[in-house]
Amino acid sequence: MQTIGYAIQNLCAPCGCSCTYCLLQNCHKTEGVDYFRGKKLAERFVEWDKTNGNGLKLAYYGIGYTIDYPELYDNLAFNQSIGAPSGKFLQINGVRMRNEEKTDALVKRLCETGVTMVDTTFFGDEAYHDAFAGRKGDYRFMLRLASGIEKAGIVCAPSIPVFENNKHLLDGLFDTLSQIVDPANIHFFLNDYRGHGAKIDHLRLTEEGYASLSDTVKQHLNLNRHRTERDWLAGGELPECTRRSLVISLLPENIDLFERMTCEEVIARVEALDDAYYASLPSINELAKLYGDPTNTHYYRVRDLAWKWQKRYREEHGITLYDVTDERLCHTIRS
Repeated sequence: MQTIGYAIQNLCAPCGCSCTYCLLQNCHKTEGVDYFRGKKLAERFVEWDKTNGNGLKLAYYGIGYTIDYPELYDNLAFNQSIGAPSGKFLQINGVRMRNEEKTDALVKRLCETGVTMVDTTFFGDEAYHDAFAGRKGDYRFMLRLASGIEKAGIVCAPSIPVFENNKHLLDGLFDTLSQIVDPANIHFFLNDYRGHGAKIDHLRLTEEGYASLSDTVKQHLNLNRHRTERDWLAGGELPECTRRSLVISLLPENIDLFERMTCEEVIARVEALDDAYYASLPSINELAKLYGDPTNTHYYRVRDLAWKWQKRYREEHGITLYDVTDERLCHTIRS
């Protein structure tokens, strides 16, 4: 298995929302370490990158769950200094709700710091959005924020997850957002199976649901990597992964250890967690034989099916190894 990249994550900024679909399974508390302590480790990796000889390079030093933390502008400068896209691109949901004056001040500072694009996620109409985000007033606040971002000259690129129970709201939402941002920058997407996505698998878009979408929504929804479970299974052998990316998540229980280790040892530790996890499981094609449903018309990426079947296998066999698909922990993405 070839490791092709790595990043460092520090979940030290609590989110203001409780989204029904949250990869990071937000729980309104911080799980990371002091920002500058994490940055010091990231800086050590940047120096290591220059001499490691294996082609690896720190992709970013990322902070979650939201951008509401005092060191934001330091983090943007750091990521810009290493050429990370996250130095100029932000996902901005979950920020503390502000009045118009404070919202404008936030946007102005982001613009001055070199941010050029912001993703704001919307879920449906006002009632659906606020319920989904777990915060009353979030829909109106996010519209105001999106408008301020666009007026400041930053590209606002709203993203909208598509589910079976919000598909009837998508055209109205698209029309509303098109009055604020360039419609070409609005995109729809299907959720991952990870995190809370596993809990709402029954809401995943179906073939029948896709057929009911308007041409406008279809034009802004990229399904190039998606097929129905039925079609994946009918296509023969599913692709096996040969590469992986690592995310080193800084936590109170591992930071002391990571600081004592060399960079090579930290990378090797996360690789070993990945190796142990996948060694405990059958291959994706073996899992397909055990759990694949040739009648299922829900859309998935092949990795979503792998995560879904792995979860079922682990539960049935009582496997409790460190879960490298949990984005709150040190985790990996195989491709």
